[in-house]
Amino acid sequence: MQMLITGKKMDVGEALRAQTDGKVRDVCTKYELNPLETTVTFSKEGSPFHSLIRCDLEMHLGRGVYVRAHEETDEAHISLEQTMGTFEKRLRRYKGKLLDYKQKREASAAKTPASQYIINPEGESTDQQDNPLIIAEVKTDIPTLSVSEAVMHLDLSDAQAMLFNNIKEDQLNVVYRRQDGNIGWITPSQNS
Repeated sequence: MQMLITGKKMDVGEALRAQTDGKVRDVCTKYELNPLETTVTFSKEGSPFHSLIRCDLEMHLGRGVYVRAHEETDEAHISLEQTMGTFEKRLRRYKGKLLDYKQKREASAAKTPASQYIINPEGESTDQQDNPLIIAEVKTDIPTLSVSEAVMHLDLSDAQAMLFNNIKEDQLNVVYRRQDGNIGWITPSQNS
C-alpha cells in the first residue's frame, strides 16, 4: 500500500505520522482492505488566534472506488481520531455492497470518457460573464452504475454531486446531496 501523509500550513511531526500510519493499517487489517493508495492531509485553517486542524483521509480501493472522510477540531490527534471514526462508519455501512459491487463489476467496467472543468467565479468582471476563467481541465471517466451504486459512491466519496450513466436506462443521471441532508436524483424525463 502506498501511503502519503502531508501537512498544509503545518508540520506533521513523527508522532502524528506514526499514529496515522498505525491507525490506517489497523483499519485495513480489520476490514481486510488492500488499497492501492492512501492519502492523509492535515491542514491548519482559520485565524492565528483560533485555528482549526482539518484531517482529510482518502483511500483508493481500486476499480474507481474511493472512500473519503474529513473532520476538523482544535487538535490534530483528535481530528485524526474523528476522521477514522467517520471512515470506519462508511466502511461498515457499505462493506457488503462494496463486495457485491466488486463481484458484479469484475467482468465489465464500462466507463464513458469525459472532461471536467474547474471554473473560478471570483475575480471576474461583469464584462466577462459569458466567458468564466477556467482554472483546470481534467480528463475523467463517467461510470456506468445503478442508482443505488451511485448513491453509495456519493456517500463514500464525501462529494456534493456525482454524474453517472444509469445502467438501467443508458442515460446520464446525477445524484446530489441536498442541503437538508437527503440525496436528490436527476434523470431525464421520458415525456417530452
